[in-house]
Amino acid sequence: MIRDTFVMRGGKLVPKSLAAPLNSNSKNYHVISDTMRPMRHPSNGKIYDSKSRFRAETKARGCVEIGNEQPKPRKFIDMPAVGPDIARAIQELGG
Repeated sequence: MIRDTFVMRGGKLVPKSLAAPLNSNSKNYHVISDTMRPMRHPSNGKIYDSKSRFRAETKARGCVEIGNEQPKPRKFIDMPAVGPDIARAIQELGG
C-alpha cells in the first residue's frame, strides 16, 4: 500500500506528488559568494579570504588547483616500435 502526503492547494487537500509548487510564479536566485574561510596560500604564505584572489595567485604562480584542472590528451606509446629497444635494454642489464 502506497501512502501519500497531502498538502493544501486552493483550500483543498491534494496529494503532494500531484500538487503544484506554492511559489510557481517566483524566480529563485542562487548566489555563490566569493568569500571563503581565511586560508593560507601554499606558494606565498599569504592569507586569502577571496576565492578569486586565491585562484588568481595560484594561476600567477603557475600552479593548478587539484580537482579543477583540465585533463590533458594522453600520448600512447607505439609498443611494436619500442619493443626491440626494451628487449635490448633488458639484455644489457643481464636479464
